[in-house]
Amino acid sequence: MSGIDESLRPQKSRITIFDEPVICSFCSHDVYIPYEVFVNVEQPGVDVRHVRYIAICQHCGKAKQFGDPSHFEKDEFIWALNQYLISIRSYKIKVSFYVGKKNNDKITKFTNKLIQDFGIEKENINISYLKGVAELQIKISSLNEIQTIRTQIMNSARRLFITIKDLTIK
Repeated sequence: MSGIDESLRPQKSRITIFDEPVICSFCSHDVYIPYEVFVNVEQPGVDVRHVRYIAICQHCGKAKQFGDPSHFEKDEFIWALNQYLISIRSYKIKVSFYVGKKNNDKITKFTNKLIQDFGIEKENINISYLKGVAELQIKISSLNEIQTIRTQIMNSARRLFITIKDLTIK
């Protein structure tokens, strides 16, 4: 993740500011979990708040506080903070669903929807079809938990009027 207009995710990651890694001054490691903090820097009662970050070193537990020095320069926005997530998980998904005898369009539409939703490459999908039941075997890498992935697949199937027979995520 780099140069994106969103907050740092509170996940184990490496953080850079202007492409320089954030290094712990206590133990010299560079793996952190960043958290967004709102700080009232004006007089009490004015309620003007600024966003700061506190990152917790995953080796020694020391907290490091920093801001986002991103700024405009000659009509161009210069991104300062970059985050490189470490904990991307891989999943194997097996989906069995009912299709009619002449309804290969359902398989194609559902496959294309999963490719779009999860950013899957076609080589990571195996399709088999037997007696009105299609089975997809998919390999994905995602930051999401199993329950979130299951919900996304079920919602995609529901929108396409597909009845899921079996859904396994490992």
